[in-house]
Amino acid sequence: MIIIITLFAAIFGSFINMLIYRLPKMINGENISPIHPRQSFCPNCKHTLNGKDLAPILSFIFSLGKCRYCQQKIKIRYLLVEIISVASVIVLYNIFGLSTEFYYFLPLIMGLITLFWIDFETHLLPDIITIPLVWLGLIYNLQFGDIHSSIIGATIGYLSLWSVFWLFKIIRGKEGLGYGDFKLFAVFGAWFGWQILNPTLLIAAIIGIIYYIIKVRDKNQEFAFGTLLILALPITLIGNIYINPLLG
Repeated sequence: MIIIITLFAAIFGSFINMLIYRLPKMINGENISPIHPRQSFCPNCKHTLNGKDLAPILSFIFSLGKCRYCQQKIKIRYLLVEIISVASVIVLYNIFGLSTEFYYFLPLIMGLITLFWIDFETHLLPDIITIPLVWLGLIYNLQFGDIHSSIIGATIGYLSLWSVFWLFKIIRGKEGLGYGDFKLFAVFGAWFGWQILNPTLLIAAIIGIIYYIIKVRDKNQEFAFGTLLILALPITLIGNIYINPLLG
């Protein structure tokens, strides 16, 4: 079963890579979508790819990270996304097995991986992913969790960053966050309740400060806050599972 799960996750990772490339272009008005064109192609030379080129993980390794047709380097992101997808689904399977909860959390995990890389590369958090994840989180908690905490979490998640957005804009005269960040934080609240929001935001802020000190040379340079929130979420969840009980 674990082999089947691994193959399934690797294929899903390949699909996620397609979404990461196409969704921002679709949002920006290009004639492209997840289903058009149906065949995958090299982002550099636009050559149509065949089955040998599309084998998850293996095709990147055997081609030495280059397109077979134009010899241009393929982004390492393609390999990382497929590996992360496989690792995430295996962890999910080990926690839930093939239960109903596994199938609830699968789109959440895949959606967050997609959002992380789209935001990292383009500073976009598409509504087509965030809004369905909010509703899915509410439905999940209606069946398995605390729906009241979920509703409050989604509401506070959105309004808290919305308030920060307007406060920053009034004080500094420019936007400090994007609307996608509000919806992403609402996703966290809908799935894990309002209790997860403060520690996640704090950890994201700490990661952001460290990144700013190490990498940012221009104080006006923008960076993707959504990626920081997504990085902070598993740290918070792991802390709740393993650290909080030790602290009593």
